[in-house]
Amino acid sequence: MKPSTDTKTRILEKSIEAFNRFGFVNIRLQHIADEVGISVGNLAYHFKNKDAILEAIYEELEKSQKALLADLKIVPLFINIDKHMRDTFLIQQKFSFFYSDTFEILRSFPIIKKQYREYTKWYISQIENMITFNVARGTFINESKEGLLSKLAEQYWMTMELWLYQSRIRTFDEINIEDYVFSMWALLIPYFTHLGNQEYKQMHFNENFNWL
Repeated sequence: MKPSTDTKTRILEKSIEAFNRFGFVNIRLQHIADEVGISVGNLAYHFKNKDAILEAIYEELEKSQKALLADLKIVPLFINIDKHMRDTFLIQQKFSFFYSDTFEILRSFPIIKKQYREYTKWYISQIENMITFNVARGTFINESKEGLLSKLAEQYWMTMELWLYQSRIRTFDEINIEDYVFSMWALLIPYFTHLGNQEYKQMHFNENFNWL
């Protein structure tokens, strides 16, 4: 079973690399087979078509994100939130084609679209729990209007999901993890209490954040 498992793993790895370089719609099975060094027939033995490859990749992507969120859920202190942002950035870099071609992929694959919608709803609820936890411990202000923190959770998720896509549209410069993390914290900083500001400054005491 090991050679078969190794081949499936190589197919997925090479598929991700090809999709990231050239875009999902531009890659055929022959391209992937050539990258792996096998015949199309051998590739089809493991994955009957490109759709099956994409579904397997998406399962891996969602599993990786859920694992990160599970870690954050345990104790969502600022240092844990910051780590979650950075780890999420790395996942998005690994699966960058999905974040660049999300709309086209979801429009073409109803099964993935359904999974993605359900996962998104759950994800936003977890972010809202993270915000509520920090309100309770005094680092975030309470909402001044009902539903405001729910909207913050939605905005946080949208920024997290669309940042890579928008950054590539607006610039050809190298995508920078610090810019990504800055963009995420910029949404949360206006909701800091004095205690929250102190905790954030303490977390970055060796860095120069004059905007705080």
